[in-house]
Amino acid sequence: MRGLNLVALLCLPLTFSSCQKEEISEIQVADSSATKLSFKDVAVSAVANSSTRGLSDRRSYLDGQIKSHAAKKAVLKLGAGKYLISDAIALPSNTMIEGVGPETEIILSGGTKPQRNVFRIHKGASNIRLSKLKLNANQAENLGASLVPLLIYEGVTGVTLENVTVAGGRDRGVVQVLGLNHAQTSNLKFLNCSFPESGRTAIELRGTKNTVISKCTFENWGTQNPNSPAIQLQSQDNINVQITENTFNNTKGIQFAIESAAAYVLDSKISNNKLNDLKHLGGNGISGYFKNTEISSNTFNGGIGNHRSGLEIFGVKNSMISNTISAGSIAIAPGSKEDGSHILIKNNNVKTKGANNAGILMGNGKYNLHNITVANNVVDTRASTGNSSAIVVGTYGIPRVVNDVKVEANTLYSNAFCIRLESLPVSKNIFLSNNICKAGMSWLGIVTNSFSNIQATGNIKEMKNKGIIYSKPMPKVIER
Repeated sequence: MRGLNLVALLCLPLTFSSCQKEEISEIQVADSSATKLSFKDVAVSAVANSSTRGLSDRRSYLDGQIKSHAAKKAVLKLGAGKYLISDAIALPSNTMIEGVGPETEIILSGGTKPQRNVFRIHKGASNIRLSKLKLNANQAENLGASLVPLLIYEGVTGVTLENVTVAGGRDRGVVQVLGLNHAQTSNLKFLNCSFPESGRTAIELRGTKNTVISKCTFENWGTQNPNSPAIQLQSQDNINVQITENTFNNTKGIQFAIESAAAYVLDSKISNNKLNDLKHLGGNGISGYFKNTEISSNTFNGGIGNHRSGLEIFGVKNSMISNTISAGSIAIAPGSKEDGSHILIKNNNVKTKGANNAGILMGNGKYNLHNITVANNVVDTRASTGNSSAIVVGTYGIPRVVNDVKVEANTLYSNAFCIRLESLPVSKNIFLSNNICKAGMSWLGIVTNSFSNIQATGNIKEMKNKGIIYSKPMPKVIER
C-alpha cells in the first residue's frame, strides 16, 4: 500500500426571497415547514471552473437562515444559482437543506488562507441532511492547503448527503470525517453523490461507525497527489462501512481506489462496485487492513496487472467472492499485529499482465497465515511473464509460514506453474484438490522443502508436463 482560464460572470444584483410555508411529509419535523430561498432576475453564465467575480457574499444571510430553520427542525429550500460564501458555515443539529440539483451551488470565495471549508459539522451535532446541492470549495481560486468542502468532527451522528456534488478539495479529503475510536462519528450516508475532482482523496473516513456510501460516482481524484485513493479509511478504526454500487473512474491515481491504512475496517462490505482504470495507471484496486469484511461482486476494468488493480487485503476473517479482475491480482497478507486467518477466496475471475504477476498469492508482513480457502476461481496469468504462477501458497513479496490451506476446484492457466508452493519452514497441511490445470509449465511447482503434509487429490492436468517440479530435495508428494 502505500498508501483556467477563469471566465468572468456577468450578473444582475442577487436577492433572496421567501415563499409560503408548505408541508414536508417526507421528513418528520416538529415544525413541519419549509422556506425556499431563490434568486430573482439573475443572469449567471455557468461554465466549468467559473470565477466568482460579480457575486455578492451571502454567507451571513445563509448562515442565519440555516440556524433559523434548524432551530425549527424545518427544511431550508434553495433555488438554482450560485450562493457565494466568504468563510465556512457551521451546520447545527437538525440542519436540512434541499436544492434543485447541482445548479444550486454553494461556492467558497477565493483566497490563500489554509484550512478553509464550505460547511463544518462540529462535535456533538446530529440529524443533518443535505440534498440536491453542489458544495464547491473553489479549488481554482483557493491556494491555501487543506481545502476541505465538508469537514465533519468526532462525535457527530446522523449525517446524510443525497444527490450532492462535492468538489474542490486539496491535500485532504473532499469530505473529511475526523472521528476517533473513543468518540466515533456514526450513521453517515452518501447516496447518489458525485465527486468530480479531488486534489487528493474524495472521502476520508476516520473513526466511524455505520457508514453507507452507495450509488456514488468518483472521478479525477489524486489530481495533486496521484498516490491518493478515492476513498481513504485511515488512522482510526471504521466499523460497518457499506461501500456498494459505486462507480470509480480513475484518471490520475496510481495506487488504489479504496484504501485502508494504519487502522482496521471491521464488519464491513464492499460490493457491486465498478472500478475503472482505462488509462491503465494502477489506481482501481482495493487495499488495506480489514477484519470480518466481505469484498464481493466488484468489477475491475483496466489496470496494470498486479495487486494495485485488484485486491491486496491484510487481516482476519475476510471473504473475497465473485470479483472480476481484468488486469490485476488477489494478494492476501497477515494483519497488523496478528496472523492472517480464516480467509475465503472464492468464485473470482482473475487475469494478470506484466512481469512477475501471479494471480492469487499469500504471504508478506510480519506474521503468518492459516486457515485459508481458495476455491472455484478462474485464474489466467498467461499475459504475464516471469514468476507468474496462477496460485502461490506461502509467498507474496516475502515468504511466510502457511498452515491449513485448501486450494480446490480452481481452473488455472499459466505460463509458469498452475500452483506454486514457497514458504518459510514449518508450513503444513496444504490440501490441493480437484483443480483443473489448463496450461502451465507444470501443474505444481514446489520451490522450498519447508512443507509437510501436502495432499494432492483429483487434480486434472491438461499441460504437457503432468508431473511435479521440485526445486529442492524433499519427500515426494503422493498424488491421488
